[in-house]
Amino acid sequence: MPTAPLLRPTFSIALAVPRDEAIDAIRQRFAETPEMAGRWRGKGNWAELHLPQSEHRTWSPYLSIRVDERGEASSIFGRFAPEPEVWTFFMFLYFLVAFITLFGSTLGYVQWASDEPAWGLWALWIGLPSLLAIHVASAVGARLGQDQMRRLRKELDDLLAGAPRLGAVPD
Repeated sequence: MPTAPLLRPTFSIALAVPRDEAIDAIRQRFAETPEMAGRWRGKGNWAELHLPQSEHRTWSPYLSIRVDERGEASSIFGRFAPEPEVWTFFMFLYFLVAFITLFGSTLGYVQWASDEPAWGLWALWIGLPSLLAIHVASAVGARLGQDQMRRLRKELDDLLAGAPRLGAVPD
C-alpha cells in the first residue's frame, strides 16, 4: 500500500568527519561537479540544491541541507520543500482560511447564544472543507514532485559518494 507523501520530507546522513571538514568537502564537491553549476547556493553550514531551471514546475521541490555537529563527527540534515514562494502562498492560504473560519465560528456562536440568526456559522461549513482542499492540493503537489525529490536525493548521494573521506552513511 503506498504511503501518503509528507509535505516536507526529511532525512539524515551520518558523516565520519568533523563539521567544518565536512562543509569544506561538500562545497568542494559542489564546485567541481559541472552539472551542479548554478544549481546550488550555500552559506555557513547550510546549502540548497535546486533542479535545472528547464525542469521547474509549480510543484518542483528543492533540497535544503544543513551540516550539524555530532560529537567527533557530523551529520547532514536534509529537507525537501517547495520553492519559498509556493510554501509562503500555501501557508498564507492556510492561515487566512483558518482565521476566517475561527472568526466566523465565534461570531456564529455569539449570534446563536444571543438568539439571533447564526449566519456566522457558515464560516465553519465553508472553512473546514476549504482547509481540507488546501491540504489535499499541497499533498497532490508533493506527490507530483516525488520523482524530482528522488532525483535530488540521488544527486546528493552521488556527490557524497565522490568524496569518500566523508564516510557518508544514511541513517
